[in-house]
Amino acid sequence: MNYFARNKWAAIIILLLVALNIATVTSFFLLRSRPPGRGANQSGAMEFLVKELGFDSLQKQKLMVFKQDHHSKMEEVKRKNKEVKEALFDLLEDTDTPDSVIEKAANASVVYDVQAEIITFKHFQQIRSLCNEEQKKKFDAVIKQVLHMLAPQPGGPQQGPPRGPGGEHPDGPPPPADGQRPPPPDGQRPPPPQQ
Repeated sequence: MNYFARNKWAAIIILLLVALNIATVTSFFLLRSRPPGRGANQSGAMEFLVKELGFDSLQKQKLMVFKQDHHSKMEEVKRKNKEVKEALFDLLEDTDTPDSVIEKAANASVVYDVQAEIITFKHFQQIRSLCNEEQKKKFDAVIKQVLHMLAPQPGGPQQGPPRGPGGEHPDGPPPPADGQRPPPPDGQRPPPPQQ
């Protein structure tokens, strides 16, 4: 008599834990493709760009058309990417799936990541084409800040324009006025002396 036949409840619990693990990993990968607060980052980045470039009303109208086109293309790529990722995790149902099939299914997602980057690059090319010569210089000077604003931020979306060259304290907060360093984070503090 085998172990699982004798311990029916243990077998049920193990199967439930395995199913829960699979569901957790699957939801992690499916939800990862849509970072939280991305919409807010995009609006803030576009407002920042429009303000920095000093777009007139005609340029703003054209920008809105470009934005809508970019959004619809990106939604289509996200939809296809999600389908590909779901197909990858559908392979979990077959315990004998060869590694080559898993690798091929995983690589299919990369195609859509590349498409998204190309769509975004062309979107910014369109925006730059709206600019006059002076605005193009400003665009070239702030585009990296805009891209930084659009990047998913650990711990939530970024608030406001990034601090960088020329910004206040680009490397973090200023040192205390008394010249002493702040205490290290809790995980790096030395143990208290024993008495």
